Amino acid sequence: MKPSDFQKTVQCRFESCLKKVVRHVVKDYQQGLKRRKDKEIPFCELPEIVVEKLAVWDEYETDYTIFNVCGNDIRVYDDELAEALKKLPERKRDNVLMYYFLELSDTKIADILNNGGMIFSNVTFTVSPTSKFCSGLYIFSIVTSSPLARIT
Repeated sequence: MKPSDFQKTVQCRFESCLKKVVRHVVKDYQQGLKRRKDKEIPFCELPEIVVEKLAVWDEYETDYTIFNVCGNDIRVYDDELAEALKKLPERKRDNVLMYYFLELSDTKIADILNNGGMIFSNVTFTVSPTSKFCSGLYIFSIVTSSPLARIT
């Protein structure tokens, strides 16, 4: 059976309508990709500061050693420094941690420990043996913002 002229006309109109719909769907998709491309930036083109803000660093208890001084937990990330601090007597270790990590002045440390002016001599005496243990890693270079120690 041969289709009539009317059926051919309807079929051609239907095919034409389908082609238009497909053409517009493809055009909308390409425009969406273009809009998305204009708004997105590849990671390789992001500034270093932005990438660091996006990064998440896992911290495990095995990565650091905690020293508790005056109710503050001080995390020491360098193993050599932690071992050197462990070898010190508790009083001298507390003096060093308060002075260098908590950045307390001599007078504040003396007020906390109630022992007068012995703080500066304890800290200076303690720095020399500790620097020997750390083999070049001097406590003078360690402050609260250092990656080696962090106060939590």
